[in-house]
Amino acid sequence: MGTVKDPGTVELAADGRPAGHAPRIAVVSLHTSPLDQPGSGDSGGMNVFIRAAAERLSEGGLQVDVFTRTRDERRPEVEELGNGSRLINVQAGPSAPVPKDELRRFLPEFLGGVLRRARSEGSDYDLVHTHYWLSGWVGRSAREIWGVPLVASFHTLGKVKNYSLSRGERPEPADRLSGEELVIADADRIVAATPVEAAQLVGLYRAEPDRIRIVPPGVDHGLFFPRDRSRAKARLHLADLRLLLFVGRLQAHKGPDVAVRAVAEAIARDPAGTRDVVLAIVGGPSGTDHGAEVARLMDLASALGVGERVMLFPPQPQSRLADFYAAAEAVLVPSRSESFGLVALEAQACSTPVVASAVGGLRYVVEDGVTGHLVGGHDPGDHAERILAVLGDPGERRRMGQAGVVRSLRFSWDATAAGMRSVYRELLDGRDPV
Repeated sequence: MGTVKDPGTVELAADGRPAGHAPRIAVVSLHTSPLDQPGSGDSGGMNVFIRAAAERLSEGGLQVDVFTRTRDERRPEVEELGNGSRLINVQAGPSAPVPKDELRRFLPEFLGGVLRRARSEGSDYDLVHTHYWLSGWVGRSAREIWGVPLVASFHTLGKVKNYSLSRGERPEPADRLSGEELVIADADRIVAATPVEAAQLVGLYRAEPDRIRIVPPGVDHGLFFPRDRSRAKARLHLADLRLLLFVGRLQAHKGPDVAVRAVAEAIARDPAGTRDVVLAIVGGPSGTDHGAEVARLMDLASALGVGERVMLFPPQPQSRLADFYAAAEAVLVPSRSESFGLVALEAQACSTPVVASAVGGLRYVVEDGVTGHLVGGHDPGDHAERILAVLGDPGERRRMGQAGVVRSLRFSWDATAAGMRSVYRELLDGRDPV
């Protein structure tokens, strides 16, 4: 980009900004805030991704603002995330939780809040990066108004979820599917977590392959690392038990019912060998059902005769969650679809084998037979077989745990941020990534 001399002393680029200014990135996460507790409501791996990437991108010299819809009028308009990155709380609709399927009517109001904030600082943004399809609607409009590139991440895809619904699970609505198609068609770059997601974007949405970039999430190795299992169990007050662990939002798509059924089946097959085994479920209800899913899970456990073997814990801070991973014999991830599988990666970083469904990104994160077991389908008996294999062979469990640690080292948030910088650089500089 060429520069011209201002009559004063400031050198300006051709677009009128100071030459060499740090690019300003507007990240849009409308329906959930990166400060929300993962595992509750609509908060999950996407929240962890956005916050970790924003902090590291800011540390690398970018100016990153994350825009989210405020659900609490007591929160300040601007909050610090870390390393200079900021969270901008935008008023759109009531200052209260709103179900995702009702948020579409507040999109124009949210867009107006984003534009007003940019004007109030006297400078537009250089690039927009949206997360999830609702944010994509806002990003498409902001991109046209500001004349800047648009990057889109989805984290989950409606068509993929609809192909893998559990019995009685409501399909994703048509407006989500059409909204995803519009964002995919318009985005300058689409970020996929794995080659599996990239193939789904091409095969199901006809995305242009040359606009897709693969940037996997990372793991914080300063939080998630091997630690003494006995001490971890003691800190959780779970000494003298062998722990199987499920972590995630309590929604049918994550498969907590499969975890309960699989543990019940494992206990039924080997009562003596599993007499000290319990299932810990760490997570909160999601969507409009509130506590109904919790009640269904406990009713299911009681009906299967394992009510006293299933313990529910609320979503945990990450430092505490690391103790749960370290205390477990295995982490169960029986999702019906999964774009990546951050829980599986965090568990492996803590030297804990994973028993997971062979779906989506889990096939990318878990190395079958090496760092854990991948199970085809969602038959509880098949999952129980792999659970018993881990419980029955401590030596194999240790080998899988060690291999999981090694595999997890391939993923870091620094690497994720470097991947995102490369994507941004392509669009901001018009050059191939370096």
